[in-house]
Amino acid sequence: MQDSDLVFALDIGTRTVVGVVMERKSSEVRVRAARIMEHETRAMYDGQIHDVQAVADIISRIKDELEVELGIPLVKVAVAAAGRALLTSSARLEKERLDWGEISREEVHAFEMEAVQRAQQELIAAAGEEGDSDKYFCVGHSVTNYYLEGQPIGSLIGQVGTQVTIEVIATFLPRVVVDSLFSALRRAGLEIHSLTLEPIAAMTVVIPPRMRLLNLALVDIGAGTSDIALVSEGSILGYAMVPMGGDEVTEKIAEHYLLDFDTAEALKCQLAENQVVVVEDILDNQLEISVSEVANQVREILHHLATGIACEILTLNRKAPDAVLCIGGGSLIPGLMSELARALELPTNRVGIRTREAVAEIRGDFSALQGPQGVTPKGIAFNALQGEPLPFIRVVVNQREVPLWSLKETTVATALLAAGINMSNLYGKPGMGLTLEINGQVQVVKGELGKPPTIQLNGVDVSLDTVVSDGDVVTFTRGTDGQDACCTLQDIITEAGGEVWVNGEKIVLTPRILVNGQEMELNAELPDRACINYVLAQRLDYILLQAGVADHLIREKILNYRLNDEPRILHWNPTEVLVNGIAAGMEEMVPWGSSVEYRVRSHLPRVREVLPVGDLDQTMRVRVNGQEVEIRHRKAYIHMNNQPISLDDFLVDGADIRLLQVEEGPILSDVLGHVELDVSTGGRLVLKVDGQEAGYTTRIHQGSEIEIYWE
Repeated sequence: MQDSDLVFALDIGTRTVVGVVMERKSSEVRVRAARIMEHETRAMYDGQIHDVQAVADIISRIKDELEVELGIPLVKVAVAAAGRALLTSSARLEKERLDWGEISREEVHAFEMEAVQRAQQELIAAAGEEGDSDKYFCVGHSVTNYYLEGQPIGSLIGQVGTQVTIEVIATFLPRVVVDSLFSALRRAGLEIHSLTLEPIAAMTVVIPPRMRLLNLALVDIGAGTSDIALVSEGSILGYAMVPMGGDEVTEKIAEHYLLDFDTAEALKCQLAENQVVVVEDILDNQLEISVSEVANQVREILHHLATGIACEILTLNRKAPDAVLCIGGGSLIPGLMSELARALELPTNRVGIRTREAVAEIRGDFSALQGPQGVTPKGIAFNALQGEPLPFIRVVVNQREVPLWSLKETTVATALLAAGINMSNLYGKPGMGLTLEINGQVQVVKGELGKPPTIQLNGVDVSLDTVVSDGDVVTFTRGTDGQDACCTLQDIITEAGGEVWVNGEKIVLTPRILVNGQEMELNAELPDRACINYVLAQRLDYILLQAGVADHLIREKILNYRLNDEPRILHWNPTEVLVNGIAAGMEEMVPWGSSVEYRVRSHLPRVREVLPVGDLDQTMRVRVNGQEVEIRHRKAYIHMNNQPISLDDFLVDGADIRLLQVEEGPILSDVLGHVELDVSTGGRLVLKVDGQEAGYTTRIHQGSEIEIYWE
């Protein structure tokens, strides 16, 4: 049986398959055996298995040879998925919250998962594929931006608002990559010990543990492509590939110096070791070429390659990483590292080449592990041996077994995503509200809030960010929608009827209510957008209407008029009302049992309401035969709209009133009506004003002394 301190690892590549058996004893880690075999057919393309049986056959051969050499059975194997199979997708999720409460951590987590699922859907759409969303599963995601009410914000938790936006970048692995890999291993009689990614496996042997929390870019510069992985805190943020590598440099050298490809490749490989290289061109001319001369010839192509790599790194990472670690044969080309540092605007000591020798505790070398191809298989084995590989686990979600693999702790949310559960609207939707118009005012009756989802892990209630383990059972029930709003007239108008006394007569009253112009039962449900008009039974104007007072005698009238060219306004209440002996306005509420007394004046005011008698008549005091007499005389006449009127005429809206002054004052005859004369004595009537003989038309003035007698 395979020892727990012994790891069998396979690096299943496009051109070769490398098998490594690594053992740990005390503090020493040693490679005990290794094999490398090339595919006999094109069984793989770009890291994807196309012929499962052919790949299974070569795995079986490597396994058999290693078992014979070591004398032990190999049952479990550590493998890695091809890095270039990783796909990165970005998504932006905009949500409108109907609740003004604080945003909870659970709600933010649900938003993030929905955004990741949207990225997953966009990935499927971009590939032109159809089918379930679980064709890809997420191996890592990162939130790039939060927005609240359209403004950037550091964290949504605890904030209050309705408009929420989340931007994420997520990395996915096609499920077919893992499924075909597992299928080939099963056919070769092997079980999965651990599964990781090739870039992560390479990091195990090229990046010391103290650097793994940094934001790093790992670049594997091969012959035809340069593969890029962005990592932060142990999680892959994204993956990219530049369709250029060392072959472009080789082709440039071959073209300039007239060399065949193999000779140019050999020359390129010697550039880092010699100052001068001697080669023969295709015409058998012997050339002695300095390294500096070759560097000048390939500078442009190196700049182009470095710029392409830097562009992809900045696109995924949104900034320059802390450092760039390069592996692969192409990384050895002189001048490439400095060009890459310049393109990323990093110090030159932040971009460098790493090899498996960085892990000094690995002992034992084999020809199969020499060169760039030895980094990844050693990393796969070392990663598994250290107990650090991210385990491939199986979780049951709603009675469906789901395989999971993640670079971070695997959570319930990850399991739900992998199970293809739609993450949008995990929470139940709020019930539909009612919009009512009540006496001209819009009022909204809210529906019931939606219920949160029910999530259980092994029968215990948990949250989306609860960590799951191998064999766990997750039960998920989507949150239920809230009930629609329901409202009756009784919920809005709670006033009951009563009675009052109006001019001594008892009147029993109830509210008058119309819904969309029709009467409606108080306990009937109101329809959406109902227009409700009602008058409370205790309003004074309603009471008077029920008492038989005409509507036009209750409504206040506002009349505009002009008096001698001065604009004026009159507020006229045709009816005067006392409630329990106190003057009251028509909109006042009358307590039940009150006494209401009213008096109807007139539907329009008379002119005397705006023009008192004193404005027309004048009082004068004189003395007649020693007695003081008060007389009243006209000092002005009234014209309304150019017509003569009296004080008892009705005032009309917009009237133009003018007072025409009387130029002459009172005369003596105006006094005669205020004195008594004894006509029985006969004789001549003597009239005097202020001691002077006077006649009936003699003018009199304030304080005049008047004598009237017979002689």
